Amino acid sequence: MSKTTHVQTELPDEEYRHFKSLAQERGLSLTAALREATAIWIEQQERVDPDNPLFAILDQLDQEPVPETPRTNAVTEDDLAEEWSEDTAGIRFSGAPDSEE
Repeated sequence: MSKTTHVQTELPDEEYRHFKSLAQERGLSLTAALREATAIWIEQQERVDPDNPLFAILDQLDQEPVPETPRTNAVTEDDLAEEWSEDTAGIRFSGAPDSEE
């Protein structure tokens, strides 16, 4: 069993009654509700590490020039359409007439 520490605090009466009511509605004891609230609060406080190497790609993308025309390995619009498995009604390619196929 992991080691635990007892924590005690004070709440205004109205806040306590509201918290207790919410815990009861969810079928939780006050202890379980406080543990859940603490876990959520801790998760919200954690920050993303900007030095994480995964973010280096963002700097690289900022430094690369944006191509004047989109790059694709598709030769024709049909090459792209073959890969779509869902209904494509209403999808139009840029530069294509406004009529649906």
